[in-house]
Amino acid sequence: MAYIPSSEEENQFLKSFDPGKYKNPAIAADAALFAIDGKALKILLIRRGDYPYKGCWALPGGFVDVEEDLASAVQRELFEETGVCGVCLEQVFCWGKPERDPRQRVITVSFTGIADITSLSPRAGDDASEAAWFVFSDYSENRSDDSTIVSYTLSGADVLRPVVRYPKERIQQITAADSGGLAFDHAESIAYSYAYLMQRAKTGLLELAFDDEALRARARRVLIKS
Repeated sequence: MAYIPSSEEENQFLKSFDPGKYKNPAIAADAALFAIDGKALKILLIRRGDYPYKGCWALPGGFVDVEEDLASAVQRELFEETGVCGVCLEQVFCWGKPERDPRQRVITVSFTGIADITSLSPRAGDDASEAAWFVFSDYSENRSDDSTIVSYTLSGADVLRPVVRYPKERIQQITAADSGGLAFDHAESIAYSYAYLMQRAKTGLLELAFDDEALRARARRVLIKS
């Protein structure tokens, strides 16, 4: 529904407002799509075909069009780069460090979800040179009095071993100790998304993602830690 000005004064203000007065950042949307494959948990990655980070593995995603909402943008980018569509995705976090993208000031909104791998057949498209599933394994949290260090392994066409850290109980301050070869801040984004999924698996996400109860049960065993 279009906004209706409350008065002629507000109408004139809106007409005279200059959006060029402020230097605006670009907005992007990324998808950390996990899938259940037997007893394994996998994540869908693309190999970047363009600079920056050309040749590196990354989450599928890209820039949001000016007339596009975020949820539509991430679904569009996921389809354009991997051919995957119609999966359940939820907004997770916003990544906005000024230096995170060497091209320009880019703020990325990350989404995550989980799906049945047997219903998906990813293929590379757009600016992705490859699209492939990686096994997500060896997840470990090393907690101390003041911080948590998280490591995990992504095994597929290559083997990536990112390490991230954050101050105690402050996961929103997560940073990479070792990107493991992932582009941008995707080492942090994947770890954050996995932590989100583990919590949402207890509060209804699996019912949204899967129609089959046997698949839900398998996903619970993989995601919910005792």
